[in-house]
Amino acid sequence: MHPVLTVLEVGGRSIPIGTYGALLSTAVLVAALLAVRAASRAGIDRTATLALVGLTGAGALAGAHALFVCVEWARTGDPLSGIQAPGLVFFGAPFGGALVYAWAAPRLGVDAWRLLDAALVAIPTAHALGRIGCFFGGCCFGSPWEGAWAVRYVDPLAPAAHPPVLRHPAPLYEALALVVLAAAFALRPPRTVGRGHRIFAYGFAYGIVRIVVETWRGDAYRGQWLGLSTSQWLGALVALGCGGALWRLRRATASESWSEPGAQPESDPEPESEPESETEPETGTGSESRSGKPPGAVSREGVGTSARRAMR
Repeated sequence: MHPVLTVLEVGGRSIPIGTYGALLSTAVLVAALLAVRAASRAGIDRTATLALVGLTGAGALAGAHALFVCVEWARTGDPLSGIQAPGLVFFGAPFGGALVYAWAAPRLGVDAWRLLDAALVAIPTAHALGRIGCFFGGCCFGSPWEGAWAVRYVDPLAPAAHPPVLRHPAPLYEALALVVLAAAFALRPPRTVGRGHRIFAYGFAYGIVRIVVETWRGDAYRGQWLGLSTSQWLGALVALGCGGALWRLRRATASESWSEPGAQPESDPEPESEPESETEPETGTGSESRSGKPPGAVSREGVGTSARRAMR
């Protein structure tokens, strides 16, 4: 693959532009555009949304690098090994980004849950672009495999080139799954926006995807415990946490729908009352009405009509 996209010559200096960095920058730009578009449709301020995306992206990068430092520290026993070396671990990004997002959203006047549900498609789309960058960089490589679509890294800058054997294109598997998730959420508009249903559903689905894709990863130096990689354990925690939160939200929504007045069964309508007929007394001195019947007398026909109406 090609870890270096191009080399810029500036003032006699050669500045290499990494493919991973270029695609990661593209991912942030695409996420910002999709989020701003979704915010505009949902009636959320676009300027505040753009600022929030920038701050959240910075927090996500900081969280991903912080987790990389922790993993390298646990692997080598030297905390400086992770600080001095460049690297990112994805599962640090949601935690770092979520902390900054939760802090910045109310200060920018943005409804955090509403924006997450409305602009959810931006997350898997940007993540898929980042995984394609991993594929070209050769940093998150697959296990050895000699199948029909196996790939071989030969650039010495790519960690997957040591040794240069045929491997699973594991980052492309994950990128494809993320594109499928993005399409699924794009084709299924949210029924309720602002409760967190969609973001928790995505977190649950991605946790499952990550557990599966990790079976084809070949960079086992990240660490394993009880036969599972650290990312598989983190994926399981994310799936369980998001699945539990989604279940609680669905239960709360169901109970609210049953408690609404319109959801209660309607009572039978009351029978219509017979309009009272006005009687005009005769001008004479007699006590009978104009129909020739004494006042207050009810005919059999009137009783039958009222009974038939009351039985409807």
